[in-house]
Amino acid sequence: MEEKIYGKNPVLEALKGDLNINKIYIAKGIHFDKKFKEIINLAKEKNIPIQYVDRNFIDNEVKDNSQGILAIISSVPYVSWEDLKTKLDNNSIIVILDHIQDPRNLGAIARTCEFLGASAIVIPKFRSVGLTPTVFKASAGALSFIPVVRVSNVANFLRDLKEENFFIVGADLDTDIEFDKVKYRFPLALVIGSEGEGLHRLVKESCDLLVKISPYGKVNSLNVSVALGIILYKIRESL
Repeated sequence: MEEKIYGKNPVLEALKGDLNINKIYIAKGIHFDKKFKEIINLAKEKNIPIQYVDRNFIDNEVKDNSQGILAIISSVPYVSWEDLKTKLDNNSIIVILDHIQDPRNLGAIARTCEFLGASAIVIPKFRSVGLTPTVFKASAGALSFIPVVRVSNVANFLRDLKEENFFIVGADLDTDIEFDKVKYRFPLALVIGSEGEGLHRLVKESCDLLVKISPYGKVNSLNVSVALGIILYKIRESL
């Protein structure tokens, strides 16, 4: 589900083509010649994350002469928002993930979303796990059926959704509003944050409504995919 391309020329050609590049790793301290500068400029134009790492990291990944650069390419295609929104209707539900970094969580979320009939998953390009083999395996094949969109900025994307009449619901432990006491409106976007950090401030501020799941026991939080499933099931009941 994932391919590694390394070396200046192969990575540059991959950028010029229409491949789904998840991330580019560049060795720290490397000399930036003309091709490296072209790679960096193209990556920035396409909003592809670049991470600067120790040379040993890249060498351990490819076991060959990498020239200090490695690109990770997913064979699972991402879908553009412009293409996807033409297929949505007034009853659509999309799930937006605010920087989920655990690949198993993303896979489990994809499985839950597909099972409960979500129209799509939206993830950020930066500080978020992409569509790796671990994610695909954890999804139990769900990623073969549910489209995934990548956006540069979640908060900006939510503001764009509002202009298209989406009702934005965020899951947040700090609110007083219970998820099962709400009348949901459609089309709807459900925003879920990571287990450690929850929703970021600007993302919270972009939501129309924040809801929570209150515990009956002593444990005060749920795995993110479990919480998503509970809220998403209730939202489906509202259709």
